[in-house]
Amino acid sequence: MKKGALLFLFVALAFVMFSAPSFADSVDKATDAMQEGQDMMDKGQGAMDKGKGMMDKSKDLMDVKAEVMEATVTCVQVDQGGTLTNLTEFEGCTGTMVIVTADKSAAIIAPKAQSAVMKGGKQTVAGELAGHTRGYILASASAPDDKGATETVEGTIVCLLPNYEDGSVQPVVATSPCGEHGQHLHVVKTKSGQVYALHGTEEAIKNLEATSDRKNVSLEGKILGEQGAWVLYVN
Repeated sequence: MKKGALLFLFVALAFVMFSAPSFADSVDKATDAMQEGQDMMDKGQGAMDKGKGMMDKSKDLMDVKAEVMEATVTCVQVDQGGTLTNLTEFEGCTGTMVIVTADKSAAIIAPKAQSAVMKGGKQTVAGELAGHTRGYILASASAPDDKGATETVEGTIVCLLPNYEDGSVQPVVATSPCGEHGQHLHVVKTKSGQVYALHGTEEAIKNLEATSDRKNVSLEGKILGEQGAWVLYVN
């Protein structure tokens, strides 16, 4: 073999030896880049799935809160003689309104524009049902949510015992603890004739039920609602 051919062969071998690792590194880098890209896509898909899950959960929560039900709307207000009465037929409630369904009763929270035109009787009602078995509330979608400052309300605590057959409530001033009567609402009637439905934590309502003090009671809490749909959140 000629000297020139041998020299060319050595140069070619050297080129292959030094180029091979460089090519392999490029392949590794490309593979790593592809893997990183796949990881980013997987993370992105995971974030999308998580976001969708949160949206679905939020929708489920909204579906749980919003309720449409058949109920009898009744007005609990003071008559001309100063007695607390229950009216299933009324126009313009001056006290507070409650609903009675087949198994529970709830106080209504609504803005004045809505409560002023509500009428009594059996009808379809909708809103966010909140609270507990010691005192439910049904808030309309446009109900005011600013409870404002704490106030003191003085008056007589009255139990509203529901009649599930005709959808009415019976106002009773209990002379002993009233927890044994089962689920029912409570209101406080002031000397001026204002009526507030009582709401609060289950413990707070149980404390009210456990006491025999009913008249000239001072309650501290935050007032929510407007005329015809007042609620006092007791502390």
